[in-house]
Amino acid sequence: MIPHLLHSFRKEPMTMNSPDKRLRRRGAGRRGTHHAVLAASCAVALLMAGTACSTGGEETGGSGSGGGGDNTLVIGSAIEPGSLHILRDGDDGNELINWSITQPLVERTSDGFEPVLAVELPVQDETDPKRWHVKLREGVTFTNGEAFNADSVKENVDLVADPDFASTINGVEVFATAEVIDEYSVDLITKEPDPYLLYRLSTLRFIPPKASADADAYAEKPIGTGPYEFVKWDKGQRIVLKKNEDYWGGDDAQLDEVEFRFIPEAGARLAALDAGEIDMATSITPEDATRVPQVIESDGYAKTSLIRINLDMPPYDDPSFRLALAHAINLDSINENLMNGQFVPAQCQVVPPGEFGSDDSLETYAYDPDEAKRLLSEVDLPADFSVKMVSTTGIQLKDREIGQAIAADWEAIGLDVDVDFLASDPWLDDVLAGGPKTSAKGPGPLTYIDFDHHSNYAQRYTSRVLDRTNPLATIGSAYPEIDSTLKTALTSEDEAEAEGAFQELNQLSCDDALVLPLLYMPDQWGAATAVEYTPGPGLVNRIHLEDVRVNS
Repeated sequence: MIPHLLHSFRKEPMTMNSPDKRLRRRGAGRRGTHHAVLAASCAVALLMAGTACSTGGEETGGSGSGGGGDNTLVIGSAIEPGSLHILRDGDDGNELINWSITQPLVERTSDGFEPVLAVELPVQDETDPKRWHVKLREGVTFTNGEAFNADSVKENVDLVADPDFASTINGVEVFATAEVIDEYSVDLITKEPDPYLLYRLSTLRFIPPKASADADAYAEKPIGTGPYEFVKWDKGQRIVLKKNEDYWGGDDAQLDEVEFRFIPEAGARLAALDAGEIDMATSITPEDATRVPQVIESDGYAKTSLIRINLDMPPYDDPSFRLALAHAINLDSINENLMNGQFVPAQCQVVPPGEFGSDDSLETYAYDPDEAKRLLSEVDLPADFSVKMVSTTGIQLKDREIGQAIAADWEAIGLDVDVDFLASDPWLDDVLAGGPKTSAKGPGPLTYIDFDHHSNYAQRYTSRVLDRTNPLATIGSAYPEIDSTLKTALTSEDEAEAEGAFQELNQLSCDDALVLPLLYMPDQWGAATAVEYTPGPGLVNRIHLEDVRVNS
C-alpha cells in the first residue's frame, strides 16, 4: 500500500471560528463508533406537537420530538431521488436513502479505511499494480436471499465498467474487470495502476445481480446487504426503511424504522423540525444553523463550489476573459451576505486546505473590478455577446442566490449575463450524462456546481475537470501539455511525486483560471437535541442509520 493511502486525511485541524475560519474536526471515530443525532421522546412530542405515535408506515412525526414511535426516526430531506439505483443513478438524494441499505467493500472513516464486505483491506499485487486482491466476508446475503460472494462482486464490477451501463459513480472508469479466484476471493483489475482505489471502493456499493437485472424495476425498490432495508416509496412524499433483523453485522441499530420525508423548501424543513414533525433536517442554510436545536456538521469541508468552464468555446478559451470573470466575483460578499460568513472563499484551487494534493501557498482570487475590466478590454467580444451559465435551483445550497449574485458581479463590469436555472431531474439528467446544456460542446459554457468530498478530493476534481479522457470533463482540447502531469498525479505510487503533480496542476489552473473555485463548505443538518450522530468525512447525506442514537 502506498503511503498516501494510509496517512491522516487532514494535514491540520480546521476550526470554524478561528481567524482563518477553518472548520473544527468534529470526530475521528471509526464508523462503528460514530453515533448519531436526534430527538426527544414520543411522549414529549405528544404534548408539544400534538401528533400521534405510530410504529407503522402512516404519516407521523419523528421519534425524537415528533410522534413517530419510540424507535422511528423521521428525516426531512431537501431532495427526492429520481431513482434508487445506486450504481446507475447515484446522486445526493439517492445516497441518503441507500447508504444504509447497500454497502461497500471498504468504508472511509475520519482515520483511514476499514473493511466492510471485505474481511480485510484489499491488497495491491506486488508484481502487477493493476491487480488488487480482495478477501470477502463469508456468510453475507442480500436481503432477498441472494448470496454475496466473488461472483456477485464480479458482476457488479463488470456492470459499472461497462460504458453502455453509463454509471454515474465517480471513479468506476478505472475498472477493467474482476476475476473470481474462489467463492470468497476476487481480484479487482484496473485499466491503469491506481493508488487511489480504496477511495473509489468506499463509494462503490454492491447490489444483488439477479434482483437488479431489471435496472428500472430495481431503481424503484433497492436491495442490499446493509442494516436497513427498503419498505416503500410514496412518490412525492416519503420513503420508508425498516431495520434488517437478519443483518450480518449484528444488532447495534437502535431504530426500527426510518422515514425520509421530502420537503424541498428550507424554511418548511426548519418549521417541521421546530414543530416536532421531523427529527432531522438535511441541508439547512447557514442562517438556520443558528436557529435549530442542534447542528450536525460534516467532518471537515464537505464540498467546494465552483464554476466549470468549457475551454474549447470562445471567448471562454481566452485566459484573460476567464481571469476577468474570476476577479469580478465578490466571494467575501457572497459568503457574508448569503452564507452568514460561515464558509471560506476558495484558495484559487478546488482541493480544500489539509487535503492531499492541496497547495497552501495559493491565494483566493482578489475581488478587483478594475482589474476585471482591464482584462476584459484585452478580449475581442462580439457586439451581441452574452455570458451564459447553467446552474441548479433548489438542489445545491443557495444555488439560485449564488448564481444571481455572480451574474450581478459580472454585469457590474459591463457584461450581459444569462443564467439558466435547472431543477433537480433535468440538471442530473444533463450534467451527469454530459447533456446539451453542460457538456463540453453544449451551449452552456459555464456550469455552477459543487464537488462533494468523499473519495480522494484531488483525484476526483482533476479527473472531472482536467482529464481529456473523461466525458464529463470540460477542458476539451486545451492544454494538452498537462496530460503527462495529470497521469503522474493519478497513477504515481510515490506520495511526494503524486502530491507535487497535483500541486502543479492546481498552480496552472489558478494562473489561467481553468476553473473558478468559489467556496469551501461544510455540510450542515439540523436536528432535535436528544440525538447523537458523528458524521464521517464527506456529506452528512451519507448517513449510517445504524449509528444514530436517540436519547429518550
